[in-house]
Amino acid sequence: MESESEGVVPTRMRRQGLWSPTAPDATTVLDSLVAMQGQEFAYALWALAQRIPTERRPTHADMLASFDRGDILRTHVLRTTWHLVLPRDVRPLLRLTTPRLRRQLVFYDRQLSLDRAELDRSQAILAGAVAGGRHRTRRELADALNAAGVEASGQRLGHLMMHAEFDEVLISGEMAGKQQTYAAFDERVPAADGPFDEDAALTDFARRYTATRAPVTAKDFAGWASLTVSRARAGLEAATHERREIDGTVFYSPPGGGPDRPECPRGGPSPRVDLLQGYDEMIMSYSQSRGVILPAGAALPVLNWDNYLHAVLVDGVLAGHWRHQLTAKDAVVQAQPIRPWSASERRAVAAAVDEYGRYLGRPTALE
Repeated sequence: MESESEGVVPTRMRRQGLWSPTAPDATTVLDSLVAMQGQEFAYALWALAQRIPTERRPTHADMLASFDRGDILRTHVLRTTWHLVLPRDVRPLLRLTTPRLRRQLVFYDRQLSLDRAELDRSQAILAGAVAGGRHRTRRELADALNAAGVEASGQRLGHLMMHAEFDEVLISGEMAGKQQTYAAFDERVPAADGPFDEDAALTDFARRYTATRAPVTAKDFAGWASLTVSRARAGLEAATHERREIDGTVFYSPPGGGPDRPECPRGGPSPRVDLLQGYDEMIMSYSQSRGVILPAGAALPVLNWDNYLHAVLVDGVLAGHWRHQLTAKDAVVQAQPIRPWSASERRAVAAAVDEYGRYLGRPTALE
């Protein structure tokens, strides 16, 4: 992949809306991406906002308001982790991916004594707790379960809540201060428009996934959507994508834009710096071909688990990691290079931090 990365990286950065963004708002961004991994909630909201042109970019407060309204929802889907999703996409994504996700949880559910009867019992309690527009924190729901005689703590609570999301009982609610809440699924998610058509849903998501992430492989799509490789390949083929082989690997792109045609120029003069959250779709959308953003000689993983989870890209290539430290009045972005930065790169990083500070709505310094 290294030999082809010069074309692949700018194409992906442009398609993902990171370079030369055009989306008018966050819901348009999420509509194009289908879903965005979002367990680092504050950073995930930034990942949506940074794909909107600077002159129209919402602030963090704007993003929270959109989340509170239910324009953007947060739930476990695609993989057994949090994702940001549009309300209209939640049901088809769950119905497409949860059969395999449930199988991944079977061993742990057995260890936690979570059979179907126990899940049904817990979900009746949870549904009652959030009925009528009541948004409850995780702690409040745990208290309701425990009071009714359902053990709800630690990993067992996590699995109870995740199954309630899979079974379309719970979905994210509005913020309660700094705590997130759960709401009744049917009160925040529109009703299904007819019976679920698995093949149509797969083709639609394959088309939208590739439109914003190409060039991709079938293994990339399979890993992203928890599908078998054969099922992922069928979705890509049904979406009538171009197929191109590079070094023995088949890549898919929408018609007119293959991986060996770098039609997407860099979004601005070099060096271009992008502060990505560690679970950004530029990283997590790819399993087989993620390494194109790594410098020559580097190895996966991209994420840095030593407290600096997030990625500093210089001209689309990983050059360091970052995190923020927030107070009520200001913020500090701490950066950790993985190689020496030139003077121009340091200035570009500082400019990116200033841009992030404007999004946060508070003075932000680079450390």
